[in-house]
Amino acid sequence: MGRAGLPDDRNVGRGLPALALRAPKARSVQGRDHDERAAGPHERALLVSLPGEVWPRVLCRRRADLDRRELGGDPKGHGGRDEGAPGGPDPVSARERLDGTELPRIVVPPPGPRSRAAARRLRRREGSAIWGSEEAPIVWSRGRGSVVLDLDGNRYLDLTAGFGVLSLGHAAPEVARAVSAQSRKLTQGLGDLMPHETREKLVRRLAALGGRSLGRVLLASTGAEAVELALKTAHVATGRRRVVSFTGAYHGQSYGALAVTDYPGLGAPFARQIPDLAIRVPFPYEYRCPLARRCGRCDLACLDSAFEIVDRELRGPDPPGAVIVEPVQGRSGCVLPPRDFLPRLRALTRERGLILILDEVMTGAGRTGPFWAWEQIGEGAVPDLLVTGKGIGGGVAIAALLGSDALMESWRKHVLPSGEAPHSSTFYAHPLACAGALRAIERLTEPETRAHVERTGAVFAAGLRSLQDGCPAVGDVRAAGLMAAIELVRDRESRTPAPALTAAVLGALLREGVLAYPGGVHDNVICFTPPLTITEEQLGHTIVVLEAALREH
Repeated sequence: MGRAGLPDDRNVGRGLPALALRAPKARSVQGRDHDERAAGPHERALLVSLPGEVWPRVLCRRRADLDRRELGGDPKGHGGRDEGAPGGPDPVSARERLDGTELPRIVVPPPGPRSRAAARRLRRREGSAIWGSEEAPIVWSRGRGSVVLDLDGNRYLDLTAGFGVLSLGHAAPEVARAVSAQSRKLTQGLGDLMPHETREKLVRRLAALGGRSLGRVLLASTGAEAVELALKTAHVATGRRRVVSFTGAYHGQSYGALAVTDYPGLGAPFARQIPDLAIRVPFPYEYRCPLARRCGRCDLACLDSAFEIVDRELRGPDPPGAVIVEPVQGRSGCVLPPRDFLPRLRALTRERGLILILDEVMTGAGRTGPFWAWEQIGEGAVPDLLVTGKGIGGGVAIAALLGSDALMESWRKHVLPSGEAPHSSTFYAHPLACAGALRAIERLTEPETRAHVERTGAVFAAGLRSLQDGCPAVGDVRAAGLMAAIELVRDRESRTPAPALTAAVLGALLREGVLAYPGGVHDNVICFTPPLTITEEQLGHTIVVLEAALREH
């Protein structure tokens, strides 16, 4: 239907007064945007390319359901064509075609009525653990690249990437194709009993990225699960249960990960249940020195102070066996330690026989430029265990632990008497996640990806610093690749945190169609972790909107 099969290259579609297609429940009819696919050998192609003048006559009934509306438009142009084209969508079209490079467009003050209604329905049925104080957030509908639409047709520029997960952007085509292809082959494995082909490929690919020092891999579904796997591996290898962790650290919210997290209030309801695993020491937060010093440049005196605590604990009855640290603290607001922090920490841990665990869930997968953040420093910062997640999947839920042969082999002595593995889970190495991650990693390791991150990251950082020059409320600007933050204060002299201002600026950004998220232990940091595919134009627009929001407040 729509093929040029009539004399004189005429198209059958030109003779149709209207065309309506109803998709069956199984969704065998695909839309003409990023969900479009060719018909299989056993299927008929129900809709192929129609000439442009035909689309206004497709699906005249505006109030058709989404499965029908996504296939075309009505006489006024509501439907699936590019904005600005003749017969293009109106601002609230649910099936506006996106390429992911668009700028924001707000048509209903957010949150709009549809978002509010959906949020109310959800909140009534969902457990309150996942809800904060905000009654009605915007509700996402779909996205592409660095752009996301809500239920009301508002188009947002997304500088969150789902907390850094969407490294290749929303609905990355290569990841979607890989997951789709895998779904037609195998959709579940058998844990420790029987591996599958895609698991083998992903493990080998990650091991290659780990190099000689991190050449063994265990998979997980989330970053918190991978952190706990690192803690278990360190315990199995050393026989010591306690771990040194840093102030301001965020490693996840499951029990083991929460035990080594130091973020205000998160563990409070469970304080009596969380084991006393952590020995907390100060992190070199240069803007807010943990030793209350005003240094021109951080001299890492806090690290010396930290290891005084560590040495005291090593002489005690329950010594630590490992140190866990983020190369850049994420949830605390892109807190960047001095460049010589990781090499010195590596040397101090090696001298004491402590395992060094790097949590690269946020910083890995090219977020800061190189694939691993520690590679910025060199071999002097290589850890014993490395935790990764978020961006390596390009949008699918997967994480991993990389480690040395010696540490990973320490599990061998704990094989159960029955012969079962000492670690497994039902969804270990889920085939769909493995397929998506393999394809995402292929793109993320391309030299062009790193070059783009470093170029656009430098542009964005320069833009943020220009705001600092003109706005006294911007106390500090921090950036590493496409991971950035601004810290807002009441005045620069006292550096008193300004959480109310931070919330107001975030609200102003939302109203202008720019999505960022709050962070910092004082709730006064605006964090940016955009897709690594974001354009310089989109970042430039963000700076303009952010400057206006800061001046307004």
